[in-house]
Amino acid sequence: MSNQSTSAMSKSEPTNVASVKGMRIALKLIANDAASLTQAANGIYGTNACLHANNNAFAAIKPCSLAETLGATAIPLEIDVSSLDGTSNTATNSNMSFRDYLAQAIERIEHQQTVLLSHPALPYRLLMMPAIVAAKHRCHPHAYLTGMGEGHELSDAVQQALTQAKRSHISPTQIDATHCTSYKDKFFELIQLIGHLATRSLPTENNSENNSGNNSKGKQYWFSEMHQSRVASFNFIEAEMQHAVVFVQGTELAQASSLLDNTRLFFPISASTVSGIQQQLTQLQSQLNAITADMTNPSASVTTSPTANTSAGSATNVNHSKLLALMLSNLHAFDHQAGKAAVIMANSIESACTEIEAMLATISSSTISSSTNSSTTSESSSSEVEYKTPSGSCLMLTANVPLGANGLCFVYPGVGTVYPQMFSQLPRFFPDLYAQLERDGDVKAMLQADSIYADNAKVTDMSLGELAIAGVGASYILTKVLTEYFNVKPDFAMGYSMGEASMWASLGIWKQPHSMIEATQTSSIFTTDISGRLDCVRKAWQLNQADDIVWNSFVVRATPADIEAVLSQYPRCYLAIIQGDTCVLAGCEDSCKALLKQIGKRGIAANRVTAMHTAPAMLIHCEVAQFYQQALHESQQLEQTAQIKFISAASSQPINVSSLDIATSIADTFCQPLNFTELVNNTRKLGARLFVEIGADRQTTTLIDKIARTSPTVSEPCQAIAVNAKGGDDQTALLKCIAQLISHKAPVSFTCLTHGLANLLTSTLKFEANNHQADATLAPQLEGEQS
Repeated sequence: MSNQSTSAMSKSEPTNVASVKGMRIALKLIANDAASLTQAANGIYGTNACLHANNNAFAAIKPCSLAETLGATAIPLEIDVSSLDGTSNTATNSNMSFRDYLAQAIERIEHQQTVLLSHPALPYRLLMMPAIVAAKHRCHPHAYLTGMGEGHELSDAVQQALTQAKRSHISPTQIDATHCTSYKDKFFELIQLIGHLATRSLPTENNSENNSGNNSKGKQYWFSEMHQSRVASFNFIEAEMQHAVVFVQGTELAQASSLLDNTRLFFPISASTVSGIQQQLTQLQSQLNAITADMTNPSASVTTSPTANTSAGSATNVNHSKLLALMLSNLHAFDHQAGKAAVIMANSIESACTEIEAMLATISSSTISSSTNSSTTSESSSSEVEYKTPSGSCLMLTANVPLGANGLCFVYPGVGTVYPQMFSQLPRFFPDLYAQLERDGDVKAMLQADSIYADNAKVTDMSLGELAIAGVGASYILTKVLTEYFNVKPDFAMGYSMGEASMWASLGIWKQPHSMIEATQTSSIFTTDISGRLDCVRKAWQLNQADDIVWNSFVVRATPADIEAVLSQYPRCYLAIIQGDTCVLAGCEDSCKALLKQIGKRGIAANRVTAMHTAPAMLIHCEVAQFYQQALHESQQLEQTAQIKFISAASSQPINVSSLDIATSIADTFCQPLNFTELVNNTRKLGARLFVEIGADRQTTTLIDKIARTSPTVSEPCQAIAVNAKGGDDQTALLKCIAQLISHKAPVSFTCLTHGLANLLTSTLKFEANNHQADATLAPQLEGEQS
């Protein structure tokens, strides 16, 4: 903007904060790449990490050609940095403030004009326009400005702004910018807030610190009440007055982050023969070595990608675009019809090469062993190979039908698998999914967010109903990720205990699974009958409400025969679950301890009050069946799941997909003792080979592997995989699951991976080009300093 224009605006500057006057102002972030990256290269950002161009609040903002076009015709209100930030002796604009520029923008918008607010040292400009103008141009805003207020007290300013925004009844998220003294810092906090609204990530105190590193709080999902928009009050101080501006989320969602990047390498390999796999691995190693050689070439330009890991000891002088391009071309070249597959996963090129060498050595050793023990050296003579590494690389070679070809089974875990902060990373990779879930129901309640994502959260403080709801929610989300984003379609489905309810809710059988959330929280089944005061147990034991019940359950390494031999001596003790080489004993705590002492076994106390799978639960069998008798989807939608065989612990044959049959099956499983060993073996007999646990953590995966190893009645091979694992990050756990599905030849779509990687490659190429241009501009200056 010219100095004349700036001066002209300063003459008409408003003295009071302008009123929004009931209109909604649409806000859209537009990248300011050329200016900001050049400034970054020349050190303008300095050591302030919050102003770095790769901040998480900005990284996912989609490029928008329509917004760029509108921005090109907008009235620019570019800031005179020297005057506003107090770094110049000139008096031009010396009286202008952040409040004044914002008010001036609103004044123009009230005349149906479009304004572009910016600061030359920041990576984004702010396009502002009347909401009706945005709607006319079909430009989806990241946020809306709906109210402003000022006062001597912050509470007064906030209340004024909320009243103007017609949202006096809510408590907005407070964004404290009162510590900011310069225009640049205030404007940065503002565009960061709009970035948080677009990414649906919760702003936290000291955003600059939380978002500059790996602090998980800076990435926490911003849950909202059901069908309610996110609202924030942006608070700052100027002229000894408190100011508040109310912002509401817009209709534009942030771009999904890529599951793959320069620190998460993922290379699927396909071939029709073992030698073909070896050849592909060798070729990949050569390509990676070539990229490494290019990186270490002194004549190569030095760039740092927006995705670079800049922690101590990491290599930052890397041309990441070549690595990302290699991953993308590898994914596109993968032959899904080829008979054999492997996956290389690593966190760096060096690690990937090590993984390749180890896999090649395994294949070579297997082939040599096979040739020694056979009269032929043909491909078919190779030994069976099941190879996995901690990094996630995997290879499955077999002469039999691959496990994932027609025997894929989704397994839904029971109550008690959820853990604090579970899935906290998933929203940024699947923002559209979470937006759809919000339209369908109450995501906050579905995941019991107030408990799961609270500071110092403890799932031990959650009730049985809350654990059940969160468990179903976790399974529901993971099912959507696998089936809708990776197009993984199971041939079978089964559930552990209450996992049967998760199975029907998650796989699109029940029409309104969200409606069961509130019912589960209030139903006496979960609050008082088999949990809480244990009314079923009181009735079975003929106790009154004043009598104490000390209930517990114990996991014990024992056979059912060990327990059943003395169980009749303890009428208040029940063999609730049989699961491989362990059993679950439940009932009166003293009776359970006495039984364990008698058989010489030690039990691990679960310290959870639930009488599921015990005789007293049979007293509410009818109530449970009635509770789970839900309306089903229309037949047309049910046809999409027609290939799935739904297996229940209560039947040796697949369950008919009817409301009554489903409800009866769940009630039978819920109330009767659970023999999980029998359920797994029966599902294997029906044809299941590859079991994928769809839920938080890995409750059933280890159990299924143990059952498979110790069941002489079923000889067919099988393997279990978990989609999630407590203690690791969601991204890596999901990729490891996808890698194993690929190696077992289960049908998997790569669209989700290639789409995210293509977006990341585009932004990385742009970043490197801008950085290269900045280096070229800076080189003569450096040369002059050296002379």
